[in-house]
Amino acid sequence: MRLQFIGTGSILSASMSASALVDGKVLVDAPNGSLKAMRGHGLDPLDIDVCLITHFHADHFFDIVFLFLEQGLRHARDRELVLIGPSGFEERLERLFEMAYPDTYAGIREKVPPRFVEIGDQGGEWSGDGYRIHAMPVDHTVPALGYAIADESGARLGYTGDTVLCPAVEKLAADCPTVVLDTSFPAEGKFGHMGLADVEPLADRHPDVRFLATHRDDDVTRSSRTNIVFPEDGQAFEIDGAATPAGPGAP
Repeated sequence: MRLQFIGTGSILSASMSASALVDGKVLVDAPNGSLKAMRGHGLDPLDIDVCLITHFHADHFFDIVFLFLEQGLRHARDRELVLIGPSGFEERLERLFEMAYPDTYAGIREKVPPRFVEIGDQGGEWSGDGYRIHAMPVDHTVPALGYAIADESGARLGYTGDTVLCPAVEKLAADCPTVVLDTSFPAEGKFGHMGLADVEPLADRHPDVRFLATHRDDDVTRSSRTNIVFPEDGQAFEIDGAATPAGPGAP
């Protein structure tokens, strides 16, 4: 499994808003500017077959319109685009499209047929395209999901999305050798996010897990814990039993 970060930043950071791509075709979150950033990293939005949304805040969701436009303005998909996220996903997308480009969604939907998988507060699973994805509720300021992503090779990746430290985060750390996690602040967490004061004890409890810190303010750059890594926008990792840089050319 190959993980590439599109963005690693929080709302007010210099980095792009947090988003990542698995194997070039599973997009995790679609924040403002992420589709343009993909092109800047040499990634093709036409390759995306599955999109996971952690929650509906703008810095995680608002480029979903441009995912549809990228895939539908010049081309027509020959199969459904799988969209996984919290309950209300389909309604939110329709409303966002109507605000962004009124009276266009129906035409784009014909070219990019969506298959919505809406996950309620009990969590849920989806399998397809060689992946098994388990969604679990996390504790943010709005309904939000974390994800465990497994492929046919046995590689497992956890992705917390925005959350405070909660049982779902502990479960992802217990089940996945690599976890991408919200590390928004250099000390204590706040506003529904974790900080290093939450992440470092988690890393101590799970010393064999590689934690990839994302959704970071600009001053979140280092830790004394060797199993916490601070990726850059565009950086890629191979995911198996642990996360290592993806080889030549990776930042």
